[in-house]
Amino acid sequence: MTQDVTRDATQDLDQAAESGSHLPDFWPEALEVIKSAPIGLLATTQGRQPHVRPVAPAYVDLDAYVLTSVRTPKLEQIRNNELVELLHWTVDFRHLNLAGVAEVTEDADEIAEAAPHFPYAVDDFFGPDIRAPALIKIALRRISITTFNDIIANKQPRVWRAPS
Repeated sequence: MTQDVTRDATQDLDQAAESGSHLPDFWPEALEVIKSAPIGLLATTQGRQPHVRPVAPAYVDLDAYVLTSVRTPKLEQIRNNELVELLHWTVDFRHLNLAGVAEVTEDADEIAEAAPHFPYAVDDFFGPDIRAPALIKIALRRISITTFNDIIANKQPRVWRAPS
């Protein structure tokens, strides 16, 4: 069952890439990176100290979603500083940075609406013991993609910024 959910979630990514002209021109490659490295690293801060942890985000158009426990410290960190960044890194050294503005909700309807987009079965992941997950919604404002070879060749990353 989890395999089917993962396949459905990645097909969802393909559909989003085809539908929006406001997406970065390198969005199809970005989706390849996400598919091959579905575990991303989420960076938040507490005071001046950065915190990075693995997450399995869902992407819908230019929003990223992270489902988590209401007891995690990252929620308070986001409430204190809404600027976050996600990083997906593949085994062939492509990396995708996605920076944005995060907000936290515990609204069951919003969580249910986002659930089908995750690369895992939400109920399997959280199980019956975690009754109150929280949803982090990240409105993406800057996306960049590069490769290790580009860095060595002193090429600049390809960058997209949200229209102001």
